[in-house]
Amino acid sequence: MAATTISQRNPSPRGRGQGPNPKLPKWLVWLAWLSATGALLVGGVIAAGLAYYSTQLPDFRSLEDYKPQLISKVYDRNGQIIAEYANERRIWVPIAEIPKPLIQSFLAAEDANFYEHGGYDLKAIVRAMLFNVLTHRTQGASTITQQVAKTYLLSAERTYTRKIKELILSWRIEQAFSKNEILELYLNRIYLGNGSYGVAAAAQTYFSKSLDELTWPERAMLAGMPQAPSRYNPIRNPQAALARRNVILGRIAEEQFITKNEAASFQQTALGLKPNPLRQGEDAPHFAEFIRRQIVGQYGEKALLEDGLNIYTTVDLPLQRSAEAAVQAGLRAYDRRHGWRGALTKLPEMADWETQLDTLAEEMPHVWRFGRLAVVRSVKAEQAKLGLIGGTTGTLKLDGAKWTGRRNLAEMMKVGDVLVVSQTTGNGPWQLEQIPVVQGALVALDVPTGAVLAMVGGLGEGSGYNRAVQAKRQVGSSFKPFVYAAALENGYTPASTVLDQPLVFGSGDTEWKPHNYDNTVGGPTTLREGLEKSRNLMTVRLAQEVGLRNVASLAARLGITDRVPIVDLSVALGTLDLNLLEMTSAYSVFARGGQQVKPSYIRRIQDAEGTTLYRANPACETCLSQLGATPDTLPTPPNATGQNAISPQVAYQMTSMLQGVVQRGTAARLARLGVPLAGKTGTTNDYVDAWFVGFTPMLATGVWVGFDTPKSLGVGETGARAAIPVWEDFMADALKTQPTHDFPIPAGLEFVQIDAATGYLPGVNTVRTMNEAFVPGTAPSTTTPDLVDDPTFFGGLFGDADEPSGQGPEQGLEQRQAPRNQEGGQPGVMDKLLRTFGIF
Repeated sequence: MAATTISQRNPSPRGRGQGPNPKLPKWLVWLAWLSATGALLVGGVIAAGLAYYSTQLPDFRSLEDYKPQLISKVYDRNGQIIAEYANERRIWVPIAEIPKPLIQSFLAAEDANFYEHGGYDLKAIVRAMLFNVLTHRTQGASTITQQVAKTYLLSAERTYTRKIKELILSWRIEQAFSKNEILELYLNRIYLGNGSYGVAAAAQTYFSKSLDELTWPERAMLAGMPQAPSRYNPIRNPQAALARRNVILGRIAEEQFITKNEAASFQQTALGLKPNPLRQGEDAPHFAEFIRRQIVGQYGEKALLEDGLNIYTTVDLPLQRSAEAAVQAGLRAYDRRHGWRGALTKLPEMADWETQLDTLAEEMPHVWRFGRLAVVRSVKAEQAKLGLIGGTTGTLKLDGAKWTGRRNLAEMMKVGDVLVVSQTTGNGPWQLEQIPVVQGALVALDVPTGAVLAMVGGLGEGSGYNRAVQAKRQVGSSFKPFVYAAALENGYTPASTVLDQPLVFGSGDTEWKPHNYDNTVGGPTTLREGLEKSRNLMTVRLAQEVGLRNVASLAARLGITDRVPIVDLSVALGTLDLNLLEMTSAYSVFARGGQQVKPSYIRRIQDAEGTTLYRANPACETCLSQLGATPDTLPTPPNATGQNAISPQVAYQMTSMLQGVVQRGTAARLARLGVPLAGKTGTTNDYVDAWFVGFTPMLATGVWVGFDTPKSLGVGETGARAAIPVWEDFMADALKTQPTHDFPIPAGLEFVQIDAATGYLPGVNTVRTMNEAFVPGTAPSTTTPDLVDDPTFFGGLFGDADEPSGQGPEQGLEQRQAPRNQEGGQPGVMDKLLRTFGIF
């Protein structure tokens, strides 16, 4: 039998409609053609759409030149942050410096297939579409690359158009950038709540940590936030944030970055928040605002808020904190001396007192410097029940208000009254406080360089009036050193005598009769004693003899920019309005040996890349070796070079005379600090302004106390009583770290022992002697005369009360700070007689 052929075993499909290729029905053929045509049309439409949208897209290559908005930071001289300024809190960190566990956390939470896909994940897109169609909830499917495209290049609108653009851009970005570059863009830009953009900023905001300090639970919390930063905000919604964090820990375990046991253990931990918002200059509010205005004026507000400037200032934060505390304590003490003024305000009703206190706290942000807001819930004579801000309660006992001098709390306060209370310790008894209405200011300068080390512009948060630089107030007797320095330049010596006796200028309505604080006269008085005892009469006479033109010239050379009138002798007693910074800087010239240096506030400004935009002093390539730096010690800033304002000899003589003010005069209480100090008090007419400006060889500090709207501080509130305590408190702290040594004595001086009372060489009737500094050839050559044998001295002692008339307003007279029995006495005529006869 013939073999069977393949064709016989597999008949042709054309036969009888059998086989694998039977003839198709026409409708099926038409359906196939329609489907193919439809697919081609859809593909064409999609291609046309993609082509169209491709022309509407932003240039993704702009990512290469992307410049993020960064935080500008203000630093103190030791590198501590004072203030931060930004529209957004953002810290840019290169991908190489971002810890791998943090990257793994975000990949597990946001895009586990990041390193596999080409910019978008089709499976995730289909899954999200089905979820959105089949449920009433929405689910995203954006990859990290898509989020970069949306964040950097597109808006946040929820439309299909934006989604199409996002997909196209994502594909293009993947072609142009490496995965790590994309990840760097993402991790530095993603919004994580509370104004924080990027992982480094968020780590600071929520945990006060750097990225390498974060734990797995903390990384998971951050990684869980991009989906809904508001919903998962750990500060506002801690429970939601905790639940989300635990979900992310599970995903991290699923990706095998940690074990399931580790995840379970981490899920039992608390959030562990340690919030750290941007620093707003809390430790130096007025100085921070002063610097902010300087930068905005020089570079513009946009640069400050977006360009990440680094501003290195001269202020020393530990000294600044001491200055703030000293001003606060001094104003608090003054305020308490003048009694209880009553409650801050009264709540209209007590139903929601907690909310009302919160609102009041926002309106009075500086209350925290003195204590906490509280409302009286019930009150009896011996105690009051309080509701405290934050919803807690407490008790104020009568002993906590003893400073008021009252003996019945019920007479001082009523239910609903809002008070300020404080505790000396965390669980100590509550004390009644009062926010002072008086104001004050303090400036401290580094003598060698003129750098501002501390600046307090008053109570408050710094956004308003800076009394250290903006307020101009009558300076009282703190102006007198300029008169005496002008005299030394014009032939006088510290031992020269000037009559301290009555003067009359003008007549009738224009008559001006200056007087001493205690209404005594002292006859011939040495310049040293006149300055130490702040004698008004002899100061006016001295200014008249020296000439106000010379006084004005010297003040200008010391850095006083305001014009000093040259026809008004009352200026000698401090009727001129000046600001505290200029006064303190002028005094520092004496400590600096006659060199006038403008105060400086900023050492260096750099942009975000480290390029120096401003430098106060020229770069010094050899400073590290020249200035004694070591690997552990910063070099001492070089002394500033200034202008020769006065001679070193006059500067030292003035310093020595101002030391006498501390040793024997109106600032004698400061001698207990036990270091070389010099300075001068100032008190204006009717006790309106209180001043003290003083210095050591290294630190010059000025203090002013007064009301913003000028009015009397009260009888006896002199510079010594209102201003010196602030100065002393600050300097007591500052001297703990500041080097102390004697004031250097320049060449060109000789020391001669003289009679301290008369300025002559010691005689038989001399009671007290002292070594006085003289320019060679100017020391006295005669001895103190015998009062009995020398009638001319007797006449000179009393002087002539008739003086040439002149013009001068009756205002601004410096007042000596206390009665004579509190100051060691003001020598009158009888004092001179008794001293001359050797009775004491």
